[in-house]
Amino acid sequence: MKAAVLHETGHPLIIESDIQIPPLQPEQVLVKVEFSGVCQSQLMEVRGKRGEDRHLPHLLGHEASGVVLDVGEGVSKVRKSEKVVLTWIKGDGAECAGAKYRKGDTIINSGPITTFNNFAVVSENRCVKLPEGIPMDLAPLLGCAMPTGAGIVFNTIQPERDDTMAVFGLGGIGLSAIMAAKALECSTIIAVDIEDHKLKTAKELGATHLINNRGGGALDGILKISKNEGVDFSIEATGLVKVAETAF
Repeated sequence: MKAAVLHETGHPLIIESDIQIPPLQPEQVLVKVEFSGVCQSQLMEVRGKRGEDRHLPHLLGHEASGVVLDVGEGVSKVRKSEKVVLTWIKGDGAECAGAKYRKGDTIINSGPITTFNNFAVVSENRCVKLPEGIPMDLAPLLGCAMPTGAGIVFNTIQPERDDTMAVFGLGGIGLSAIMAAKALECSTIIAVDIEDHKLKTAKELGATHLINNRGGGALDGILKISKNEGVDFSIEATGLVKVAETAF
């Protein structure tokens, strides 16, 4: 197979070919990866922002769509030829140790899921059957951005119909949070970002108010919209300390 391999933190991934795929162990699934997302947390890992990396060289990626090529003994959740979403979120099924790939004399490590490779050996519990009607190129959003952003609203905040909310950062997570807030009929959904095209998308997906924070002033804008009462909930989806302070 071919894969983008992290050999040294702080350096670009290296595209390697002719990597040997290991035989399936019980409760593992072999998937042909069609599309993969790139999460900011994965970029942090590449850049060495998570401390010492004891597993180099290794594969990355935790959100994708693909087709099941084979299943190991004991797998009952998915079958050959089924379309699936690959996700870092542990679901039903077995949790397995990461597969060890080989290129020549070099062992390339992986976790229970990787997606920056055109074929992936993953744990049964990181596969979810793709619902009918969802395109493969959009399906990776269901592996990370959508359950993270919408999950914040549905599972953690659980707002009431008339609650107010501000969402800072309109990437996949922030936009998913806005869609969930819209579905729950929150009365005021304030979208904050520094890119006008993202704000336009947020409006289309349910935001009631837009604030471009390129020059600062988001807090003043929110207080004006809320008549100095603030909001019931703030969601910070940028990972930036300054933005988190403003959201708080």
